[in-house]
Order: sequence, then structure tokens, then C-alpha cells
Amino acid sequence: MEALGPEDPRSAGAYRLIARLGAGGMGRVFLGRSARGRMVAVKLVHPELARDPEFRRRFRHEVGAARKVGGEWTAAVLDADTDSDAPWVATAYVPGPSLQDVVRLHGPLPESSVLALSAGLARALRAVHGHDLIHRDLKPSNVLVTIDGPRLIDFGIARSGDASVATRTGALIGSPGFMSPEQVRGAPLTPASDVFSLGAVLAFAATGRLPFDGAAAHVRLFRVVSEPPDLDGLDGPVRDLVGRCLAKEPDARPPLDELVTDPPEGTWLPAAVVAELGRHAARLLEFEDPHAQPRLPGVQGVPMPLQGPPPGPPPLPGPPPPPGPPPTPYHALPPGGTHPAAPAHSRGRLYLGLGAAAAVGAVVAGLAFVLAQGDGNAGGRETLADGGTGRPASGNTASAGTAGTTGSGEAGAVPRELLGSWEGGTPTADSRLRRFTVTQGDAGESVLTLRSVGTKILCVYEGVLRHGGSTIGLDLRMTRSIPAGCAKSTEITLTREGEGARWRDGDASGVLTRAVRGDIADRHRGTWEGTVGRPTASEPNPPRKRFELTAGAVGTEAVKITVSGEGGPGCEAMATLVSAEDEIMVYSSRLLTPTDRCRLAGLQKLTPRSDGTFLWEVPETGQAGVLRRA
Repeated sequence: MEALGPEDPRSAGAYRLIARLGAGGMGRVFLGRSARGRMVAVKLVHPELARDPEFRRRFRHEVGAARKVGGEWTAAVLDADTDSDAPWVATAYVPGPSLQDVVRLHGPLPESSVLALSAGLARALRAVHGHDLIHRDLKPSNVLVTIDGPRLIDFGIARSGDASVATRTGALIGSPGFMSPEQVRGAPLTPASDVFSLGAVLAFAATGRLPFDGAAAHVRLFRVVSEPPDLDGLDGPVRDLVGRCLAKEPDARPPLDELVTDPPEGTWLPAAVVAELGRHAARLLEFEDPHAQPRLPGVQGVPMPLQGPPPGPPPLPGPPPPPGPPPTPYHALPPGGTHPAAPAHSRGRLYLGLGAAAAVGAVVAGLAFVLAQGDGNAGGRETLADGGTGRPASGNTASAGTAGTTGSGEAGAVPRELLGSWEGGTPTADSRLRRFTVTQGDAGESVLTLRSVGTKILCVYEGVLRHGGSTIGLDLRMTRSIPAGCAKSTEITLTREGEGARWRDGDASGVLTRAVRGDIADRHRGTWEGTVGRPTASEPNPPRKRFELTAGAVGTEAVKITVSGEGGPGCEAMATLVSAEDEIMVYSSRLLTPTDRCRLAGLQKLTPRSDGTFLWEVPETGQAGVLRRA
């Protein structure tokens, strides 16, 4: 729960928004209060999605599905406006964290808690299925933990078993690692699909990890369909229950009625989690609403039955206070005064690399290379890992997360806690990895380097500080685009948020975590080789790929890639190191072989494995292989 920022709205319909609860792919979620004092959770759809007619249809469906199910084991819908310019829905506020947060903070749950969780979620799913719906997205972040039991939320993709899901072309429907095999294959679904997801959630609750884990989404999907679950650490009735739920064939999974057992005596949660729920309630009671009348005692918003909300407390004296003023754009709020916002035509909205990129050619001659036109440097020097000085960073000093030791130290307008390197995002076929390196400086000076990488494009930006303060404003200018297609400029803000940071670019935003490494770890340096793809009748000897990993820093061409095979000479390319965290990510940036037969790949990922090998992947195509030391 966080205070509202200057860019956050102050109301939705008749509900006053008083705090920020979180954000997701569909929108932002706020803590709100009705005129009668009832606490609610209000989901506001992202503006760019609100402009999509297909998404609006999906959002209307979510609201309708949640209304059908009611509130005994879910968060009941109280109000909604699905047709406004900014669609929203208000549900009863469930005073508890998500199962994902509980396991992250307190570790795996004991056997008795997992069995009680199973019974509660089985009841919730039985209510969903009783309305001819299948939830389709049961996962730990969609399960809220309360003292009375779990609550199931988010009906955005719930559908009848024979219904198609309204979504944008190419979007993945569900959450990798928790989807059933039939859901992965796109086959018709039955309620047994949710039982499979329940098994994956219970395994996570009992062990703290996914039963079909993997570094990338497509790896998890492959394991869901083709490999047995990892049940290490599970014993007794929980192991038996999870194993039955995770059966590959729907008919082999247990029916929900068999999983609905009597609630346990006393509390179903460990003492540490119960204490956390108490602290959660205390924070809610003590949370300051700058626009509120005197606070009401107690916490409203307990999940309600289908018949309708219980009567609220007596009305507050007088009319409710009016909503606060509309948020002022960040570019109109420099410290110490105002300045005119930049003209709209002078800045192309970057959305941090989500803009258009030129289409890139096809896979050629069995080589996993996608056509890219040369280096693509769009004029101006290449910014390196030191934040734009032109000096390559050595080791991991630029990104070690030691605030106040990067760049110019503490003197300047950038808050100490923002200094260093930050990363966010997951490099899959439809999203980006972004790495921000922040140095010290004053207004008008270059203090940031941003690398935004997708499957087919690498964008590098230099950031000039527009204003300092707890939220810093930056003007970004593109310095490198491979291939051409990156937006040339934009404006962003960067704010410390909890243990991480948040970037904002207009209506788009994302969360960042500290980047630990600035170069490739010593144990991973050297030459690695493996086969590209599997033998086929037409290609019995697939090409081999060689990676030469050096000590270069993030932002430099630290990796040489060679592909060799029958039918022609090998192909060589240099790749820019994008990230050196647990996964090493590179983007092919320069072709060394002067032949039309060779093409450049886009984003490639190397994930260390416990047996001393690397899993090599191309997120765009789903190709994968194993690399071993040469």
C-alpha cells in the first residue's frame, strides 16, 4: 500500500481513491472509499488498453463473470463503469496479501496450511464452475490470503469451456507454469484445467517454487506439456494431492468435490503469517487519507455474499469531500517553478522501446539468424555502461547497487538511493528487458543510460536530467538503434519505490530491481558450443553454435557468436551484452562475415544450469539448445 503520486487519479465514479495497491498488465489497482466509508479495491484500466475495442469487450466480460460468481470465496463486484473513457471496476476490499507475497516473505506453508488452502480454493473453483465458467488463470498472485481462508480474484479470462477468449492477436492466454497442458495446446477446456492449475499453486505454496520451472515462458510451457512435475520437497498427503492434480490427462485429475474438506480447527495459517495479517490491518487503519473526514473505526470490505452488500456504517456528517484536483503532468512540475511542457510534436512517445521496429527477415538455411541491416547506429556516439561518458565500465562497479558511489558521488540533484543500475521486464516474445544506469549530476547534465531490448530490436538512450527531487525527470535521446525503428526521444520519470524503482513514460510504467552485475562472471567466461535445433530427415546434421564470452562490460560487444554447418562457410557476429544477471542476455549487433548467406539474430539468452551447461534460447522463435564448454 503506497501513497498516491501526483500522476495518480483521485476518484473513480463515486469512490475516492486514497492509496495505490499495485499494478498489472490490465491496469492499476487503488484502495478506495465510498461516501459511506466502505473500503473498496478499484481497478482502473490502462488508457492505451481502454482505446482497444477488443480489450473493452474482454473487460466487460471480466466484470460480468465476477458478478456471476459472487463474493463468498471471491472479492465481490460492487460497482463498475465499463463504457467510460477510463473504465473501472470496484470490488470489496479483501484485507490480505497475495499468496505469492506470503510465500516470498515467510517461506513455504506447512502441510496443514496447504491442505486448508486446497479446500478453500476448491470451494472457490466450485462456485466458478457452477456458473459454467472456467477461471483459466489460477496462480499465486490471484489468491488473496485472509484469516478466514483464501479468496480467488481476477476473472479477466474466465470463460465457458467452449468459448474462445477475447484477446489481442498473439497474446498468451494464461500464466506459463500454471496453465494446464490442454490450455497450452489451445484445446477445448473443462473444469479439470483449473484443477491442474490448483495443483501448481499448491506445489508453489508448499515448496516456494514452480513444479514446471524454467528461465523463460516457452520453457515452462514445454515442461507443462512434456515433462513430469518437480515434486521434490513434497511429502505425504500434499505430495499425493499435487501429483494427482498435475496429471497430464484431464480425466485423471480428482474432481473438486473430492478436494472440498471441512475447514481446520482454529486458524489455518502459521503464526508469522497471522501476525503479518494483523500488521496489514493496522496499516490500513492508520493509513492517512489527506482528503478524508475523521476516520471510521474498524475495517470495512469483508467479502460479501451474492445477495448484495451488507449495510454500511452510518453516513458521515455532511456531503463527502470532492475529489482532489486532477494530477499535473510531471513535466509541468520542475523544482522551484514551472516551465512550459515540451510541444507534442517534438517528442515521439517511446514507451521505452515498445514502438515500431522494422520487420526483420526470415530464418535462412537452417541457421537461427534473423535479418538485420548492419549496425544501425543512428548518429551520435555509442553510450556505454558508465552512463554516457564514453568510457567502458570495468567490472561491475557501475551496477553494484552501492548508492552514492557511482559517477560524481553524492553531489548533485539525483537522489543517492537512485544511483546505480536497475533492471526490469522479462525478455519474451512480447515484452522488453530494460536496464537503467543512473549516475550523479545536475539539471542539464547526462545522468542516465537506458538499454531497452526486445526480440528484434535494441534501443540505447542517453538521459539528460530535467529536474531532481524524489522523482527525477529526464529527457531521453536515442543514441543507438539496431535495426532502425527506435523512437528518437521521449520524457520519463524515475522514482524509488520500496526496495526497487519505477519508471514512467506517459501512461506506461514498470518496476525495476537492483542490477547486481555489470559484466560476465568469471566462471562463465570462455567458449561454449552446442547444436542449433534437433536432427531432422532434411537436416540430419544441424548447425553448431559457438559463444565466446569475455570480460567485457554490459553495453559492449562482449560476445562473439559463430554458427557452422554443412553446405557453406560459417557465420560470425558480435553481440552486445545486455544483462549479466542470473541469465546472460545478448543482442547481435554486428555481422563479421561478408556474405549474404549470414544473418543476424536478435535477442538471445544463456541460462546457467546446475549440471554446468548453458540453456541457449531465442525468445522470438522458441529455439533452444544446450551449450557445453568447448
